[in-house]
Amino acid sequence: MLSCFFTTFAHKMKKGLLYIVLTCLLSVVQLTAGAQGMGNADSIQISLLTCSPGKEVWAQYGHTAIRYYNKESGEDLAINYGIFSLDQSYFIPRFVLGMTDYRMGVQSMEQFLAQYEYEGRGVTEQVLNLSAKDKEAIYKALQENLKPENVVYRYNYFFDNCTTRARDIIVNHLHGKVVYPPADSDATFRSMLHKWNNEYKWTQFGEDLLLGVNADRKTTKSEQQFLPENLKNDFDKATYNGKPLVNETRELLSAKTDTVEPSFPLSPLAVAILFAVVSLVMMSFSYRRKQVYWVWDAALMITSGLLGIVFFIMIFSQHPCVSLNFILLFFNPLPLFFLYSTIRKKKVMWWKIWGILIILGLFGSLFQDIPQPILIVASFLLLHCILHIRIHKSVATASDSKR
Repeated sequence: MLSCFFTTFAHKMKKGLLYIVLTCLLSVVQLTAGAQGMGNADSIQISLLTCSPGKEVWAQYGHTAIRYYNKESGEDLAINYGIFSLDQSYFIPRFVLGMTDYRMGVQSMEQFLAQYEYEGRGVTEQVLNLSAKDKEAIYKALQENLKPENVVYRYNYFFDNCTTRARDIIVNHLHGKVVYPPADSDATFRSMLHKWNNEYKWTQFGEDLLLGVNADRKTTKSEQQFLPENLKNDFDKATYNGKPLVNETRELLSAKTDTVEPSFPLSPLAVAILFAVVSLVMMSFSYRRKQVYWVWDAALMITSGLLGIVFFIMIFSQHPCVSLNFILLFFNPLPLFFLYSTIRKKKVMWWKIWGILIILGLFGSLFQDIPQPILIVASFLLLHCILHIRIHKSVATASDSKR
């Protein structure tokens, strides 16, 4: 499922990428051509653009860009930090391991709006209440970002993405302090994502699998602004030098609402319950006949081992919220090493080890918000381990009594 998730992600991102890159090349020339000066500051508008979510997995949280509009010269550009190339070597593994490079992109507002209108997504503009000195500083910062050595950056979904880059290029070059409304004291990275992917059960489940303990800690105001809508709302209520930061809000495009269609007929919870039912049936047969079924054992161990390889690899990811994940105790590569000795020689050692690991993982759920379907599966795996130990002990006792 995880490989399918990332493959879908890659194919969806190809859509419109060539269009963006080609238009960016022309628009970068426009912005660079004005590097000698931006002219009359009163004719300049700098705005925050917030784009509504799209249908694709990668677009479900929206997007952020900056608008630079010079009424005097006619320059009207959208600048964003969400451009990347799928032609990068080993793109999907690099994305999973947090080693994806993104770049700054520039295109005309006409082209920018045409793209989002085609996708049925809304665009809201917040015209910022800035001084001439602020506009000049932001303009120069954008010019600096366009240099070849600065245009590419190492993307991090929570801490350094297209939204935080847009925020920083604006706020870090103002000549005064921006005061935001109080932070949500209970918000975690996981809880914020859940507000946006609640209708996409499999997307939510896939992300919950990969996110570890650090995704459940309380976040700061700055960290909460990684989501485009959060930054938009904060800008709307923020003050700058005693005045509202946003001078005017406009809806440039309205979003076209579509009914969310499930990508798979069964929800993750339904699949977990189905697994529980099959497990009960298998355990019932094993308990009555005092024997285990090696085909079922092999299926459990191979599935767990293959999933465990993914979770083990995530330990080395540069994404700080995935490296420590208690789900690794439920699904880990160890069953692949114990598979032969457990199935062919009918040893019980692995079931004891796995049972202990599962108990530790369930204890870890006190610190990590583990998806309910995973807890159901883990509980029945634990029961399966206990049953194995009891059957082995029963068989051993019966053998001793015959002697």
